[in-house]
Amino acid sequence: MEWDLLEKTTFWIDDVNLKNANLGEIAEKVANVLNMTTKEIMVVDVRPGLLAFDIMKRKVKAESVIGKEKEILLRLSQISGVEVGDNAAVHSEGILGLIALDSKEAKDVLEKSAGLTTQIKKAVSKRAKVFASGAEVIAGKIEDTNSPYIINALKGSGYKVKFGGILKDDVLAAANGIEEALEEGYGLIVTTGGVGAEDKDFSVEAILRIDEEACTPWILKFKPDYHRHHKEGVRIGVGKVGMSYIVALPGPHEEAKLGCDTLIKGIQKGLKKDLLAETIAGALRQRWRNKMK
Repeated sequence: MEWDLLEKTTFWIDDVNLKNANLGEIAEKVANVLNMTTKEIMVVDVRPGLLAFDIMKRKVKAESVIGKEKEILLRLSQISGVEVGDNAAVHSEGILGLIALDSKEAKDVLEKSAGLTTQIKKAVSKRAKVFASGAEVIAGKIEDTNSPYIINALKGSGYKVKFGGILKDDVLAAANGIEEALEEGYGLIVTTGGVGAEDKDFSVEAILRIDEEACTPWILKFKPDYHRHHKEGVRIGVGKVGMSYIVALPGPHEEAKLGCDTLIKGIQKGLKKDLLAETIAGALRQRWRNKMK
């Protein structure tokens, strides 16, 4: 389980004095206790009776830091030039203050945190937001039949679903809409349309702005003519941020239906991001092969 330090990355120890001590060795010993590397922790302040450290990353594993005060003080006391007083203690204005918990308190907090994390994951995983996309839908030139189908299919699979509206044919606008859904705690975000080869199609690119390692397998490939087709073909996208999946499905209704049904089955099977993306793309490719026979 990981905790976000929320910019509170500093902790300090009082009643500690140094005399010709090696700061590199001090940082190394403390890093070892906290299961970190020497690049992830450094001594940032030394004063009479005080020694301060800074964690050089935003997130830490709970089990690596909680209840580690006694071990840190013991390791420091074994270093030449470090004098640890009887009243030495670890302090922090943030989560790192939990270093100071005793073993029983640490165990209780970890158990409660694990239970709470499980509950949160379960709740988030069953919240979905669905977006349509495209100027044609915004202008009312075509009916959005995809969103109602996907919403009903997800509801039938136990999701609480909200319609997110229609994303503009603009990569920044689409990415902003998706990011807002992530911040609102949706565990599944689905877009339809905007995955084609035209210069107005940006759904996959929007996902890649949010998850640079998103999986974007091709459904169809062809040579761009730079008139209608500005890209190499049609692809879908599956990204993941934290515990939330972001999925870009095609716009044609039958493809959106097939993609949605395959997505739901894949999630129920517990497929990882890459396999989930390839499974959806594979089903859509097979549909095209069948059409061309």
